[in-house]
Parts: sequence; structure tokens; C-alpha cells
Amino acid sequence: MNYSILIVDDDEDDFIVLAAKIKQCHQNVILTYASSGAEASQKLIDGLQPNLIIVDVQMPKMDGYELLVWIEGSENWNHIPVVIWTGEISTQEVKRYYRAGANSLLLKQDAFQDIETFCQYWFKLVQLTQLAA
Repeated sequence: MNYSILIVDDDEDDFIVLAAKIKQCHQNVILTYASSGAEASQKLIDGLQPNLIIVDVQMPKMDGYELLVWIEGSENWNHIPVVIWTGEISTQEVKRYYRAGANSLLLKQDAFQDIETFCQYWFKLVQLTQLAA
């Protein structure tokens, strides 16, 4: 199956590393980059319908929490799983993100070290919505 993933992170180097690692374990994936929550929301408004959204916590303009709340508040996109990924996060923030609708939280260093587990989970075990034909 082909997948589309929207990766939202203000650090383009993190996107490049993550994209390369995802492509190593699953080649049939289209990766779209947005450098802020505002840019991501505009891509969705413009018609992007990803199977999965990966969102960094700390970003300018619209941070990860604000984007998550916006996605979860929209009937057009609230069915799309959202993975929050960050360099560090407190226990209180973890609760805050789950309460807002995050499907999982992932530390960046863990994702970079064990991307195969991430791919196994999201591309083989979980049923994601199909891309529109």
C-alpha cells in the first residue's frame, strides 16, 4: 500500500533525517514537509489528505499543540492519526497532548534509533485510511 505522511517540523534537518529513515524501511510513501503548524494547516486546506501526520512540539507561528487542536477540531482531518515527536517532553505535557487527541508521542532520538519499529507499527499493524483514488 502507498502512504502519504505530512511531517511538520521547523528543523528541516530533522525532516531530512526522518524522511531518509522512513524511506529505508518503507519505499511506497510520499512525504510532505511543512516548517510550521500554519504551513501544515494551509497544506491541508489546499487539499492534502495524508494517512498520517507527524508533528514537532516547538515551532513558530502555530506550535504542535495548536496544530493538534486545530486538526482534532476539524471534521475534514480529525480522522487522521497524529504522532507528536519531540526532543524532550514533560509528563504533564504528555498528558496534555493525549487529552488533545494525539495518537502517540515519540522522542526524536528514539525514532531515529529504531525507525523500523515505527514503520512496523504504522505501516503493517495499524489500519490507516486509504488514499483517495
